[in-house]
Amino acid sequence: MSFDLGFWWEAQPIPPAEAARKYSAMIAGEAGVVSEHPALDRFFGELISRFPDLTEENFETSPWAAPLYRTSECLIVSISYPRQPEASEFLLELASASGVTCYDPQSENVHFPTSGNSVTLEFADGSVVHSPSRDDVTRALNGLSPEDWYLILETRPGWFIQVGFGAAAGIPAGSYVLEVRDGSENKHFRAMVTELPRIIDAFHRSLSGDSDWRANFHFSRVSY
Repeated sequence: MSFDLGFWWEAQPIPPAEAARKYSAMIAGEAGVVSEHPALDRFFGELISRFPDLTEENFETSPWAAPLYRTSECLIVSISYPRQPEASEFLLELASASGVTCYDPQSENVHFPTSGNSVTLEFADGSVVHSPSRDDVTRALNGLSPEDWYLILETRPGWFIQVGFGAAAGIPAGSYVLEVRDGSENKHFRAMVTELPRIIDAFHRSLSGDSDWRANFHFSRVSY
């Protein structure tokens, strides 16, 4: 017997039924269930530095009842019952700090991170929408104007996609400048864009954790 938990990245909270569906698909070996995200890599790296994967050498001291199941999209762990309280507490704290969602199939509870992964949508007037939906993003982008001239979607501190519109952004009227930053100054890029639908698609896909959209733009590094 073991106590199992599933971990993956979500842009915003999901209901238990949806988490259960995704978890079942993951343990069945399906791909493309959720978006890949670097938050999961960080979570996994810190986890195995505390509790290495199960081997013949650490079998008697490991908290794991079975080897860790790791894909590019998820991590499924099986904890031995004697170690469940200790390991579960550590895992949930680490997941929250890393911005990773946890699903507990025993209780059917979803643990969405409360720190480090608050997705926000910030407007030019300083107002902020927390955990925005796709519809929120679409409405905000369609509302860009000379007054409401920029929008920032931040998926976690220092990781964002933003757009500036027209003269206020220092570009020709009716044009857009799209920027993306992955946590540090040397990973901050920008591209000039004229079509709003392309920007809406980029924001939607960023919200879901999909970064493949970037190949559709010609980015240059932002100089500081």
